[in-house]
Amino acid sequence: MDISNIKIQQDTIESALAQKRVKDALSVLGALMKTHPEGYLLDQHYNLELTYKSMLRYTMEGVNDPERSKVYDNILRTCYTLSDQLFSSINYTHSSGIFYETKRNLFAKESKDLKELIHLLYGELTQQKIADQAGLQSSSNNETAILIFNKLWVTEKLSNEEIDDLRQLIRDTSVHYSYRSIFISALTMGLLQEFSLDKTLLLFDFIDHPENELKQRAITGLILNLYKYDNRLKYFPEISARIKLIEGNENLINNFITIITQLIRTRETEKISKKLTDEIIPEVVKMQPNLRNKLGLENMLGEKFNEGENPEWEDFFKDSPELMNKLEELTELQMEGADVFLNTFKMLKHFSFFNGISNWLIPFYLENEELKATLKDDSNIFASKAIQNSLANSGFLCNSDKYSLFLSIPHMPSFQKDMMGNMLEQQLEQMDEIEKDEKLVKAGKESSIISNRYIQDLYRFYKLHPQHGQFEDVFSWRMDFYNKCFFKQLTDGIHELRQIAEFFFKKEYYQEASEAFYLIAQQSIDNIEVIQKLAYCYQQLETYNEALNNYLKADILKPEQLWTTKKIALMYKLLKKPQKALEYYRIAERLKPEDLHTQASIGNCHLDLKDYSQALKYYFKVEYLDQKNTKIWRPIAWCSFVTGNYDQAEKYYQKLLATNSRTYDLVNIGHVLWCKNNRKEALKYYQKSILQMKNKDVFFDTFKEDIPVLQKNGIAKEDIPMMLDQLKYLLEE
Repeated sequence: MDISNIKIQQDTIESALAQKRVKDALSVLGALMKTHPEGYLLDQHYNLELTYKSMLRYTMEGVNDPERSKVYDNILRTCYTLSDQLFSSINYTHSSGIFYETKRNLFAKESKDLKELIHLLYGELTQQKIADQAGLQSSSNNETAILIFNKLWVTEKLSNEEIDDLRQLIRDTSVHYSYRSIFISALTMGLLQEFSLDKTLLLFDFIDHPENELKQRAITGLILNLYKYDNRLKYFPEISARIKLIEGNENLINNFITIITQLIRTRETEKISKKLTDEIIPEVVKMQPNLRNKLGLENMLGEKFNEGENPEWEDFFKDSPELMNKLEELTELQMEGADVFLNTFKMLKHFSFFNGISNWLIPFYLENEELKATLKDDSNIFASKAIQNSLANSGFLCNSDKYSLFLSIPHMPSFQKDMMGNMLEQQLEQMDEIEKDEKLVKAGKESSIISNRYIQDLYRFYKLHPQHGQFEDVFSWRMDFYNKCFFKQLTDGIHELRQIAEFFFKKEYYQEASEAFYLIAQQSIDNIEVIQKLAYCYQQLETYNEALNNYLKADILKPEQLWTTKKIALMYKLLKKPQKALEYYRIAERLKPEDLHTQASIGNCHLDLKDYSQALKYYFKVEYLDQKNTKIWRPIAWCSFVTGNYDQAEKYYQKLLATNSRTYDLVNIGHVLWCKNNRKEALKYYQKSILQMKNKDVFFDTFKEDIPVLQKNGIAKEDIPMMLDQLKYLLEE
């Protein structure tokens, strides 16, 4: 059984239903049912198609049915449900994935139902409490909690009794919050695997939970699942009603927007990891011999958090300013909540602790039985309660990475434990102060830290779990929440949409930013900043016509603004309309006469228009005003050449060859020397250029483009093939 092909067919059906192609969806379902017959599903499919055909027939006959819209929506909802049931059945039978393996194991034998498991958990907790009060040693292996997690994870339909018991359990503060947290995670992950109305409504129940750890998990899980199932939500009035209840709750909506932004930020994680691997770590390794003498490793991690700059650090990085800038950028990203530790901890997920799915998502707490071996060793600095508590409370490491760190301590040499402990002690003190200050200044900062940690836990599961390939990678989604119906219903305004657009824009995701800014521009047609940013996005996406249209709109709203004017000119230039570009650069020149970029751009327009004498005037002006600019010599040299001023052209090409020459400069000085009848010297420069290019075809293509200019400057047509042949013989020598 090819499960990947089954997934493709499921996506085909859901795509058809999203586009309301009910007939196509029913046809694919019908074909699948012939190869995977399930009696009760076949009956449902037959009845559903019969109902749909009847509705179509009545509609074609012009029968006026006021309930038609409701019937149609119900047909679509039933199609989704039927599809879910069919693919769940197929996967249950044929999939070897861990989700369905767990499901088969739980349902194949006479296992306890959820109600019985919850009752058993309460019994165990009571026994443990009695043992603790009596001073008896007790231990919990968490087996019942894990069974509840698995049951919630793989069960699609819950009874009313089970739902009531679960609501009570999640809100019961006598049960350790870590258990209740993983139960919410089980709802989230199960729902991401298979749609369940019961689980969706349960997540809605917990988004106002009084305990912040549970609340943030519920909101995060709900957002991910509303995103995934957005196309079908309108057919479930139970869900629409719950979304409506959130409208107007400003604090809750702000919480939603914060988490949505954090989910979008996860797209940065791979880029940050790549930067660390390819740029920062190699630079640090290169500088390692001097590290201890010049700086001291213990100062490096905490330096950005001290009140003053360390002069030794500045001296140390004097030879590598780029590394300093990259480390500062990394620190800023970390302060924003970006995931900068994935690379550090991804190799530390091999401990047996991570064999259980639930342990990837359990909150970090020092009393966890799995940490006893680490914490009982009081021979190193990690035995310090201050360090333990600082690590436990720190928002800079996610729960999963904290477990990785603590579980790796027993395997470290003693000197390494102490060195790392000392570094962490200093850094954590400073980070704690920063976090405390931020919590005082920024409302909702604590909630933001909790949700960010949890999202990073999820990220590690979906990216690093040994069997992560069996799950849909939720972090590969576009995260285009602005396109989702639930987001539009939830926010009902452009303020939240603007926040999302600005975040995409800041992180240079111009496709998504353009889509979001476009939606804002439709509602706020006179917001010049939005229109300018939309135009800029289109420019970065190289859709220059759309960019130009929006820059022109901005120019109408606020005429003759220098930035907009220059952008309009640039778009015309990129669209190969130099005359129009020149028009707008002239306006820009009037607005700021001595702007060198504008002067050079006007010269470029004249160059494109083949008005070389005018181009030279502007290039010489730039050279005069910015004498350090050697790049301007290149267009001066070319314009001098095409206007027949060969001595001046040679002078500037020689200056280029002595400073910052490019391969094409060798070709061009060859042209100049040929036009001065110095064929031998021309031949030498052509040969040099080919050797530098390492690809003679590039040279000959370039040469071919320049033939009209050579002929215009007196080179006979019949001399050109002879020069090229002479060059080819020379290359063979």
